[in-house]
Amino acid sequence: MDNNIIASMLEIEQNAKDRLAEAERKKNSIIAEAEAERDRIIGNKIRAAEDEKERIYSDEKEKTDSRLAEIERKKNDELERLDDIYKKSHTEWENILFNAVIGG
Repeated sequence: MDNNIIASMLEIEQNAKDRLAEAERKKNSIIAEAEAERDRIIGNKIRAAEDEKERIYSDEKEKTDSRLAEIERKKNDELERLDDIYKKSHTEWENILFNAVIGG
């Protein structure tokens, strides 16, 4: 009977070790899955943030390019206006200056 008790105790101990090892494997598996899920979520958030950053950059670049084009157009319009004034008046201005210098 002592042998049966010892054998039974050894079997119980072995079952406990097996169950403990299985529990450890499951724990490690759950931890690995959780870490993979965390990495997937972080990766998705990073990609979403990069996409948003690119969208904002594109929008702001478009606005800036549009504003620069408008400034360039206004500058060219003003240069044309000043050139027209010069073309219409430069002879008169030259005469005024010449008479001022000569007539003193």
